[in-house]
Amino acid sequence: MNEIISVDAGHLLSEKDGRNFILHDEMEGFGKKYGGTFAAFRSLLKEKKSPLTLSFAEESSIPRIRSVAQELAEKYENVLLLGIGGSALGARAVLQFTRGPYYNLAGQARPRLFIVDNLDPVLVKNLEELIDIRKTALVYISKSGSTPETAALFIHFYRKYREAGGNLKDIVIICDPGDNGINRIAKSLRCHLLHIPPELPGRYSVLSPVGFLPAELIGVDSRQLLEGARAVHRSIIDAPLQENALFILGACLYELSAKGKYIHVLFNYSSLLSEFGLWYMQLWAESLGKRMCLTGEPSQANTTPLACLGATDQHSILQLFKECPSDKVFGFINIESFPVDIALAGEFPDEKEYSYFTGHTLGEQLHIEQLSTEMSLARDGKPCYRITLKDMSVPALGALFYFYEALVVFIAGLWQINPYDQPGVEEGKNITYSLMGRSDYSRLRPAYESAVAEYKAGSRIFSIPFKPAGLD
Repeated sequence: MNEIISVDAGHLLSEKDGRNFILHDEMEGFGKKYGGTFAAFRSLLKEKKSPLTLSFAEESSIPRIRSVAQELAEKYENVLLLGIGGSALGARAVLQFTRGPYYNLAGQARPRLFIVDNLDPVLVKNLEELIDIRKTALVYISKSGSTPETAALFIHFYRKYREAGGNLKDIVIICDPGDNGINRIAKSLRCHLLHIPPELPGRYSVLSPVGFLPAELIGVDSRQLLEGARAVHRSIIDAPLQENALFILGACLYELSAKGKYIHVLFNYSSLLSEFGLWYMQLWAESLGKRMCLTGEPSQANTTPLACLGATDQHSILQLFKECPSDKVFGFINIESFPVDIALAGEFPDEKEYSYFTGHTLGEQLHIEQLSTEMSLARDGKPCYRITLKDMSVPALGALFYFYEALVVFIAGLWQINPYDQPGVEEGKNITYSLMGRSDYSRLRPAYESAVAEYKAGSRIFSIPFKPAGLD
């Protein structure tokens, strides 16, 4: 079988240890316990009533997106993408996986792509000194069009771009449709305007113009992302329950959380997957971190995501994983076939610490280290699963995106929570809007100013003096 990805859930199971693993008998009952929830989820996918399936409808937008990308690529040396959260993390994952972390340092026909997702003034100033704004296209992504961090960055760079004589019609704005400020600005500028489906939350939007435009800008065929996603979609719909990778993994993770496995560690065994790990953390935390169920009862959804990088983090956080509380489940993502590999030469043959590398490759060693880490944890009573990508192709990345999106939505159904809202982040936005002086939040400002004063009154600051050497 020509598999694009495979899932090994066998080491979430045990014959005897029902405290740390899923017993085989327990898994046999998954169909009866969770089959109804999965059937409802699968039906929504099949009938294209799930927000996840909106991504497939976005294929019709790709020709226009490709045309915009080509136009910008012919005119500009750089592209500056402004976004935060789901408006940036997916693009970062696509850029890193398909082109590597050194893309902007290499000479290529396509423009360099810089993604700014924080307000840090030092970062912004450093970037301004690095790029010529006159040779830089501006892409502004904000689903709501009012996210304060991205809006502030857009105001700043728009002014720089305009004062440098930039063509305002070349600006690209990606947002929800609707009668709001960002759509009015786009129309007044007569610039490129791309819309995100309103029902598709930002953290699920990588398979939409949010991810398609950055992909096309760096020469990646965004249709291939959808091809991989479709492969997973068909598997979820067609595979029998007891052979359905998503059903088995989702049910296992749900059961393990009830056994006290509150932390979901995702160990990515390629540096080109580290940005995917950050995308996963937002997807999992914002979708599943809910206080209340849809029934109004307190939620039991309490797992915390954590992304790690193999083999790098074997030399840091693995010590804690091995010898501290058994409150974690471990996922591993590895890549079966790298596009290149590096053979190790037979240097220092008289030294046992070096001679054994002869005849091996870096890719082989990375695979061995992934397996050894997984085995070591499983043998120590830590449940593990592994997802293997067939290769480093664009469809494989699209499949991985869609698999985790669907996994999160299915598990949310088991917990009876809404995977598409994010009420926990709204208060911070409201405080920011009011303290920054946004007019439609002015009524909240006195209360928040009072709350800030009260909060600061509770501070207890302990200063550490610094005296340069030689001044004693």
